[in-house]
Formats: sequence, structure tokens, C-alpha cells
Amino acid sequence: MFKKIALSTLFAIASSSVFSAPIEFQKIPEIMQKFDNAEIFVKKSVTLGRLPIAAEIGTQFATYVSDGKGGVTLETKNIMSDDVVIASMPKPIVENIYNQWLIPKSKWVDTYGPLPTSSEFKPFKRIKTIKAIKIDDRILSLLESKDGETATIQVSWDTNGMVVYKDGYLANYEYGIAPDEMKANYEKVDK
Repeated sequence: MFKKIALSTLFAIASSSVFSAPIEFQKIPEIMQKFDNAEIFVKKSVTLGRLPIAAEIGTQFATYVSDGKGGVTLETKNIMSDDVVIASMPKPIVENIYNQWLIPKSKWVDTYGPLPTSSEFKPFKRIKTIKAIKIDDRILSLLESKDGETATIQVSWDTNGMVVYKDGYLANYEYGIAPDEMKANYEKVDK
């Protein structure tokens, strides 16, 4: 009996240290101060956008990103609604798996301009710039990283949060950008 309780307690402690709650980085003064002098970027590649079809409404939508090793990792899961645009990178991460995510229609308009008008992907150029800071060891520490390589930040679209990576970036609009994505799809803008 004691052995079972000890093992259960040990498992609970180990689980809580590995699966911590997402961190709201906007409430960490040291991180937010870095945005005062952050670099400004604009997305240089087009983003594909389309409206959901009726059969997709209410279904689960998974977003995948590169794992940095030639594969993919699950980033978030969301429920599809009719109030979103499905955004996609033009090229797959790996064969037939694309980095696709959901954007509320109001944010789409602010970021890309006119809404897509069909359920077929069409190219859009981002019109909004972002401020972004590089995720280094200090930022990971402030985000309570457990492995020194990743951390989980709070985002409005997924209660499980979003994983961010060392050498990636935190954007001032509540999300992270993986190192490979930043290198391939963003360019620095002169202030």
C-alpha cells in the first residue's frame, strides 16, 4: 500500500513539473521591457487563406510546425468555427503536412486586409508588421522552461498554450515563431 502511494505521489510530482500551465508572458515586466527596443519584422512570404467549408465547422483542427529535425510536431488543436479563416504556409513542412492555423476573421482583416471569399486557398501578403524578441536562455528561464529548449506560453486560441523554442521569437501579438519559420518567412524592417 505504501509503495503504491509513494509511486502515485512521485508520478504526480513528475507530471506537474513536466506539464506546467502556460505562462502569460505579457505579465512578465522583464520580457515586456524588451519589446521597447525590439526589432520589427514583416512576413516576406505570402500566406494562403481560405474560408472553412460547412462540413469542417465544429470539427477539431490541428496545427503542426517543424520539429527542427526533418519532421513535425503538434502545436495546437482548435475547434473550427465559421468566424475564422484557415491560414496556410504555401510549402509543406514535410510531404503533405502544412503549417496551417486558424485566424479570427477580425484579426485577418487587420493583418492581411480583405477576407478570402471562397473555400479555396488564395495568396495574401501580410500588411501588418510585428515586434519580436529572440528567445534566449534568459527568456526561457522567465517562461519557466523545464528543459532549457522550450516553454509554453498562454494564447487566446488554445487553453493548452503554445510551445515556443530557443532561438525562436516571441511576437508582440501573443504568439511565438519557431526558428525555422522565422528564417524562412520573415524579414527585418528598418525602424
